[in-house]
Amino acid sequence: MRKSLNVVILTLVCLSLSFTVRADDRPAETGDVSAETSAGDSAGPCSCFCESDGCSCDCFKDCQRVLGLLPSDHCFDRFISPISNPFFFEDPRSLTEARGIFLDNSLPSRTGSGDVQVWAGQLRGRISDRWSVIAPRLGYLQVNPGGGGSPHGFMSAPVGLKYNFLRDVDRQLLVSGGVTYFIPGSQAAFSGFGDGDLHIFLTGGKQIYDRAHWLSGTGLRIPLDSNWGTQLWYWSNQWDYELPGHIYALTGTNWYHWMKNSGNNFTNGLTGIDLINLPTAGVAGTNVLTGLAGLKWKPSGHFELGGGFEFPLTNRTDLLHNRAYADIIFRY
Repeated sequence: MRKSLNVVILTLVCLSLSFTVRADDRPAETGDVSAETSAGDSAGPCSCFCESDGCSCDCFKDCQRVLGLLPSDHCFDRFISPISNPFFFEDPRSLTEARGIFLDNSLPSRTGSGDVQVWAGQLRGRISDRWSVIAPRLGYLQVNPGGGGSPHGFMSAPVGLKYNFLRDVDRQLLVSGGVTYFIPGSQAAFSGFGDGDLHIFLTGGKQIYDRAHWLSGTGLRIPLDSNWGTQLWYWSNQWDYELPGHIYALTGTNWYHWMKNSGNNFTNGLTGIDLINLPTAGVAGTNVLTGLAGLKWKPSGHFELGGGFEFPLTNRTDLLHNRAYADIIFRY
């Protein structure tokens, strides 16, 4: 496991060094992107021939690849990535990026109080104009219960594919879908149950007028062995508004609905929501709704830095008393 962690860290460092953060790369307005360069001119971080639709902000023919990956789709640079439900709520864009996430999840009193901390990395790589490979979580979890002790270990690791099947630059509209498989993690991090989970998702984004955006994603988490995990359906939304100085104010909601119980009942109704999939019974048909508020700073299409605070809106909260997020993104 330690060897695997070293490989992950080395990959993150290599990707980070390959990305260049340049504030002057950002187009002034969405409608101006096609006018910035003509076909055949240098566009963004590579020199290549533009597509026939005239969108010079997304040139991928003859581009220089980094670790075999193409540059991100920079025709949608005024979008920001979702910050909550980070291991399921996928950005609809085709991206090559490395992202670091830290979250501190305070536990409710019924679980003994304390908190759960997660340090995670995400990797995404664009392999064609529409296809991307994604690894939404390479994470380490530590539980700090109020009663003492500190279970910790590597979390399950999802890997999969994403396909962008609707891409309208003029209307700034995107819809993508995909699937990931959660490779089981450490038993000490409550992530080694069963044979892993499948995550099937649909995600989209739309610019609203000049400075607002709406991202929405929904999906199913399905355990391959129903005795060792619950079946979850979620719907996540994020709305943002761009303020002066490339600051984004954002808000959002996350709705979690449990469709099936686990065959085993180890935790008496505690599921782990979006962090872990605990085997429990008595949750089918129940819901948890949360709200989110946060800020992001995005000086260019190659860098994002943000934070947020999530809180429950329903009486049922599962393991979420409240949660704080911080993330940083380096994007090619």
